Amino acid sequence: MLEEDVRTITIHMDSLNEHPYCSHGPTLLFSRGIDNKKFYACSAHRERKKCSFFVWENQLESIGQKYLDQYERNPIVTKMTRFKLESRFNELKKLNPEERCYCQNCGKLFSKTQKDLHIDHSEMLIENIDDFKLSHPSQLFRPLQESKSESQYFFTENTIEMLTKMFHCVGTTNVICIGAPTIHERILHSIPSISSILLDIDHRYLQFYECDHFRWFNMYNCHVLEECDSDLVLENILTQTDSTAVFIDPPFGGRLEPLAYTLNKFDQIRKKHNKSLLSKFLVLPYFMERFVIKCIPGMSMLDYKIDYINHKKFNSTGRNKGSPIRIFTNVDQCKISLPVEENYKYCDECNRWVCSDNEHCYKCNSCTSKNGRKYIHCNLCKRCVKRTWKHCKKCNKCCLLDHRCNRSLNRIEEQMEK
Repeated sequence: MLEEDVRTITIHMDSLNEHPYCSHGPTLLFSRGIDNKKFYACSAHRERKKCSFFVWENQLESIGQKYLDQYERNPIVTKMTRFKLESRFNELKKLNPEERCYCQNCGKLFSKTQKDLHIDHSEMLIENIDDFKLSHPSQLFRPLQESKSESQYFFTENTIEMLTKMFHCVGTTNVICIGAPTIHERILHSIPSISSILLDIDHRYLQFYECDHFRWFNMYNCHVLEECDSDLVLENILTQTDSTAVFIDPPFGGRLEPLAYTLNKFDQIRKKHNKSLLSKFLVLPYFMERFVIKCIPGMSMLDYKIDYINHKKFNSTGRNKGSPIRIFTNVDQCKISLPVEENYKYCDECNRWVCSDNEHCYKCNSCTSKNGRKYIHCNLCKRCVKRTWKHCKKCNKCCLLDHRCNRSLNRIEEQMEK
């Protein structure tokens, strides 16, 4: 028995609306191992300490409504809560910057008159909050570092500039930012020709935005986590204009099947209202390419390297090959120009922009490099491969020199060559 067979987790997305709810919306139905035993668990958090909901499928009817109700009764953002948060924010905007404070420990924005309530958190208090910081709350927050659910790595200035120019290139007038607060902030603050709404599971943004600019949202079950008709709210967001793009920056530990479900539901809503095709942009590591194309047909990978300011490996200086993070899109790549000053060039043969080190292979008829280094063509494999790989007669394919022959699957660590 292969070790991978025991650990395999399958997600069943066929009837999500019929699944039991936890406080993060509809749960997901998983099956694990060779016995294929199914269970319901939280869609947003894989760690039980974050959300303890867990029910075996065959025990759902016998578990009792009391068990299920304890999760649905968890605090929810009501319309009254929303009204109070918006009113408090408008009052704080009227104050002078030196009278505004934010506590990173509590995740709360407040006036200086309430500073005594946070006296035990003095080292995590931010004072003198000017209007710019008030409109860029991600600069106030202490980033969450839970890679499996709510990890927050913020884009560098160069990346933000490139991404916002990309929306102009494809004629976008409305952007739905899912898990991408810095893009949302830049559009709202600096690009009046484009509208934006942030959909994020980080509830801290609730106190900074009104409903038309932020919704508390779970990208892994396409559910608005507020007291509202989730489908009606999404219809309103998705049908504002024809030229709408969705930009998703998910936690890299998340599964693709739920994201594909969300994007498919978005497409169905657009189609129902006779709107044009939704432009999609998804941020993930380059080695996820075959999984992205399998789960979300029509996507292709841009050669642009995404950099984050607060991740030691996902930036231009953290790895000797540069960041492994890319953009997957359903937009024709010939419409998206990449910055020459950041070492990109236009390939006439491919009709797209690529990294300057990415050489065109006339046997593959493509610029084939994925990781930022030059590839070489293997005549036996009939494709280009990394220079550190050699053709193995036993495996009948190109592999790393120190690989184990006849393995059924290549691990991600091998693909990244760590």
